[in-house]
Amino acid sequence: MTPHATEDTNASKTNGTMSNDSAPLTNGETPRSKSLSHLHSYPVVHDTFETIKNTNIGASTLNLAFNTYRSFVAPFHPYLQRPYSVAHPYLTRADELGDTGLSKFETYVPVVKEDTTVLKSYAFAPYKYVAGTWQEQYERTSHQNGLVKTGLAVVSTELKIISDACTVFLDYWNSSKGGQKVNQKIEQAKH
Repeated sequence: MTPHATEDTNASKTNGTMSNDSAPLTNGETPRSKSLSHLHSYPVVHDTFETIKNTNIGASTLNLAFNTYRSFVAPFHPYLQRPYSVAHPYLTRADELGDTGLSKFETYVPVVKEDTTVLKSYAFAPYKYVAGTWQEQYERTSHQNGLVKTGLAVVSTELKIISDACTVFLDYWNSSKGGQKVNQKIEQAKH
């Protein structure tokens, strides 16, 4: 007889919740995800999840996911213990790699650890720049309000944005080591 047929399959192994306590026990351990915990530690991810939980649509979606899990996945936990025990070392290693990858990502992009309001200000900065530039150019245009004034403001806004982009690029180019080497070679070629 197969091992799963002799085991007691009552609700003592799964209590119907989506917490880590409801996951099947393997070697006496409850599975936990380091990478998901790490990802949830980012303020923007945590705040987004909390916002979704607090909206009607988000709460109903999470409730639907919970009910689906409880109805369709939880009854199969006893049958999945053996495949899970085989895959456990690979899943653990993948989780460790995910956690390490997130740590490395934090070193390259430290802004992910910033508060959500700071990230929002960074995200909306381009919009604020373009809107402010357009408003400035619209006010500078000396025509009467209408289609011509709007058209001139759009064209002058585009030219201003291109000018600012070129300025930023040239400042970066001149301050970088590669840019300095190129400038030195150009100066040598002139003489």
